[in-house]
Amino acid sequence: MKYVFDTEAILKFYLGEDGAPKVLELLKHVQDKKVKGYISIINLTEFYYILYRKSPEIATQKVENLLSFGLVPIEIKDNDLWREAGKLKALHNIPLADAFAAATANHLKATLVAGKDADFEGIEVDMMRV
Repeated sequence: MKYVFDTEAILKFYLGEDGAPKVLELLKHVQDKKVKGYISIINLTEFYYILYRKSPEIATQKVENLLSFGLVPIEIKDNDLWREAGKLKALHNIPLADAFAAATANHLKATLVAGKDADFEGIEVDMMRV
């Protein structure tokens, strides 16, 4: 099983919001190598800048902590990946980071771990809401 984590799901975990225990459970499964976990470099950037606005030190610590679970950042080297993200952004008018999360999940044939916002409505992607 493979999971791609959206920024909102990761923030729920670090901010202790509703859904945090499920995200922690999935991250522990990644850490224990029971499943594979990924995050788009765009979503990792979004996570970092949201925390950076509060504290550069906290942003650095939380990114290091997140990656210590074994999440693999997916860089944008593949033309199909960025084109799919662009297509999703154009057709569904969603935030760019969400488009990359969904495109990365589709590209890797993985389940997208996302929050409960409506941004992903109508997008064809295997998804788990937290």
